[in-house]
Amino acid sequence: MVSLSEQMHSTGKQNFDDLDAEGRIGLVLRRGIRWTVVGFASLWAAGAVYVDGPLGMDDGNIWLAVAWLAVAAACLALIRIAWKKYLVWLVWFLVVLIPWTAKSPSNERPWKPEWAKTGWVEFSDGALEFHNFRNFDYGADGSVVESWETRTVSIRNLRGMDYFHDAFGGDLIAHPMLSFDFGADGYVALSVETRREVDEAYSKLGGLYKMFELQYLWGDERDFVRVRTNVRDEPVYLYRTSFPREQALFVLLDSVRETNLLARQPRFYNVISANCTTSLLAQTVEFRNAPFDIRMLANGRFDELIYETGGILADGLPFEELRERALINPVALYAHGDAAFSQRIRADRVGFD
Repeated sequence: MVSLSEQMHSTGKQNFDDLDAEGRIGLVLRRGIRWTVVGFASLWAAGAVYVDGPLGMDDGNIWLAVAWLAVAAACLALIRIAWKKYLVWLVWFLVVLIPWTAKSPSNERPWKPEWAKTGWVEFSDGALEFHNFRNFDYGADGSVVESWETRTVSIRNLRGMDYFHDAFGGDLIAHPMLSFDFGADGYVALSVETRREVDEAYSKLGGLYKMFELQYLWGDERDFVRVRTNVRDEPVYLYRTSFPREQALFVLLDSVRETNLLARQPRFYNVISANCTTSLLAQTVEFRNAPFDIRMLANGRFDELIYETGGILADGLPFEELRERALINPVALYAHGDAAFSQRIRADRVGFD
């Protein structure tokens, strides 16, 4: 006697055998698409378990992820009836998706010192008041003196905007920073970063999930630049942007808006859609409407993209020569303890008065 499941399997096979060539191709394509979707979704779910699971990436999450994949594979391999196979797999997938979706960002976690304070900005009487403005000092012996301040600048003193390009990952990955020139009030630097807890290290895989919060960090150039050039020994390039004052003001106010929004409604960092570069591009209309370029994601040559779109004062120099002159590491090392650090790293540099 033939079982019902065997009848269904036999009927499905017979139907396939009865199809013409075009029908068979369509069926194969549908099956291919279905298995591709299930495969990628399964890998995503295993990654979510590994990154955001309860045991930690360096502890037991890897075994939880392997176990989840093993059960998912068993469901797909052992259950013969198609609709039951995919229904059981879907339920198993939802076991990961539902709690992952419910995971919420927060500003209240045990943060590492560099990201310990949540910043916000107040506007009053033509002045911007930056709260939890970072101004760490770095000794030649590697010591760090932590300092969080309140910094006030007058908007009328805004003169322009500069761009720092930290090429810590060579031509593939970099970290962009903006610095707003307030003349007599000095420079105010902005760095969009992953906000990390005391037991966390940066992970590109973690950045695809919900491992880090996003932070708009405002601070002093002597902090943001020196920690990269003098402490971490990362190559940093400095360019004067060609933005007129009005456009620099738009970028500044958009950044302030995002800072205050994150202070009230924290968001997760994402290595693609909300990273150190794409966050800045998404916040300002002029940037958001720019045509996509792969250097917006693989941003090690993002400074080259800005140059090509006319965003950098280059005095007619080809990009490679401009970039060579824009490297500030030797001067930053020499001026490590100089109170006029910001002026020293700009002296005799292309694009600066």
